[in-house]
Amino acid sequence: MFIFLYGEDSYRSTQKLQEIKESFIKKTDPSGLNIIVFEGDDFNLEKFNSAAAQGGFLVSKRLIIVKNLLSGKVKKDLAEQLLELLERLKKSDNLFVFWEDGKADKRTILFKTLSADKKYTQEFEPLEPIPLTAWLKNYLNNNQGKISPAALQLLLAYLGNNLWQITGELDKLIAYKNGGEISETDVKTFVAAKINENIFALTDAVAGGNKALAVKLLQEQLAGGLNEIYLLTMLTRQFRLIAQMMPLAAAGQSESAIARLTKLHPFVVKKTLLLTKKFTLEKLKNIYGRLIKLDGQFKSTGLPPQTLLDLFILEI
Repeated sequence: MFIFLYGEDSYRSTQKLQEIKESFIKKTDPSGLNIIVFEGDDFNLEKFNSAAAQGGFLVSKRLIIVKNLLSGKVKKDLAEQLLELLERLKKSDNLFVFWEDGKADKRTILFKTLSADKKYTQEFEPLEPIPLTAWLKNYLNNNQGKISPAALQLLLAYLGNNLWQITGELDKLIAYKNGGEISETDVKTFVAAKINENIFALTDAVAGGNKALAVKLLQEQLAGGLNEIYLLTMLTRQFRLIAQMMPLAAAGQSESAIARLTKLHPFVVKKTLLLTKKFTLEKLKNIYGRLIKLDGQFKSTGLPPQTLLDLFILEI
């Protein structure tokens, strides 16, 4: 039997792969000695053939897992040999799982072969808001966690639909609350603080004219699950705070006085004051104007938001 798992939501596809392994161990191979894993980057057809041709050791069958075969860019001649081998293996008693970390090229003959049996093929697409909320509520129940509806929505606003990042933050919050309900304040304190630190680094790169680093940091934020609109909001807020604190710093106000006047956390004040020294008022006005323009472009142009953000960094 061939099972084919792929899709952008690698968290859920990884979970599914783990479920298959656990089921195989429970029902067939308690020792786990008959689970064999091949990585696509250094896939060896001879070794795969040797493993596939053998039955289980002291059990009825083997579980053979092949990871990232399609993204490993198998050479044409190797692909042809592999296709012939897969055709013969359809009658094997062994269980084969082909797992891809991300999208798979649906045009290739390998993809069409692996996905031929729809019953054993599953694509994991990123969850939309309603099923995502339901999935997270189930995750919280399974992990003895509680969160207010407002806190959950705030968490999703910060992190988008990246389940690796969301579950990682939830695990920390569940441990911190120790049975209590996670609140909006908890999310703002522990999740927003990390995002703010990254926004400071991005703003600092812009201030120093290091566009390559700024683009890299921007891409890391997006890859980490932040959506473009939220990232634009955070950048706009950061530059507004710099403009707000610049005259206060010039007037000799202390950090504590500025924190009191602006009602901001002392950490935010301290980091922002460092940035005020790296911008002129003229440059700040230029950047702020471009951010307002960028907000309009998000709604009016056909270019992807990530492309617009990259262009913003390169043009300022």
